[in-house]
Amino acid sequence: MTEKKIIAVVGATGAQGGGLVRAILADKGGPFRPRALTRDVNSPKAQALAAAGAEQGFEVVVATPVMEGGEVVSSTRIRNLLLAGDVTAAARLLGRPYGVKGKVVHGEKRGRELGFPTINLSVPLQRLLPRDGIYAMTVRVRDEEVVAAASLGVRPTFGGGDRTLEAYLLDWEGDVYGDTIEAAFVKRLRDELRFASAEELTEQIARDVEATRAALRDRPHS
Repeated sequence: MTEKKIIAVVGATGAQGGGLVRAILADKGGPFRPRALTRDVNSPKAQALAAAGAEQGFEVVVATPVMEGGEVVSSTRIRNLLLAGDVTAAARLLGRPYGVKGKVVHGEKRGRELGFPTINLSVPLQRLLPRDGIYAMTVRVRDEEVVAAASLGVRPTFGGGDRTLEAYLLDWEGDVYGDTIEAAFVKRLRDELRFASAEELTEQIARDVEATRAALRDRPHS
């Protein structure tokens, strides 16, 4: 009979680690060779897991960490970059721009009043969003990639409010209300600022649109 292998990524240590592997093997039948993966063979967790493996009969395999810039690529590192607004560095670690999905909902129509109609994206609360600010983005609309200048924040010029992600789609028109779309953060342009008037804000949005075009002009399309 051909030997089968079960690979388990085990976060627990000691008896817990062994118990998890036993649970994975329960009621499977036939000859199995369970394996558990760990990143750092010298860590206390890895050593405890290795001891449990020797006792309970499963192999511990060291997975070589991925390095970038002399540091380990990890979810914590990527999360911290996003919270700092460094979406460019986060994209380098992910291998793609960080993106979120959400439903297009009705907003206060302030963008339309300013001459830049936006779509408001309702993103699930549990989904991590980068630091508030103005971003050059790409938005996937009905299988088409559209460039967008987006604002993430509370709209301080109008007295503040709930945190909102709204995007002005460049060179695209259509009705997407109710659609679920994906938006990717390509480059952070600036902080969210409070302007003295709607006119000043409008002038700045126009500059943001041009900055977005410049940021994405030479970027290869997906």
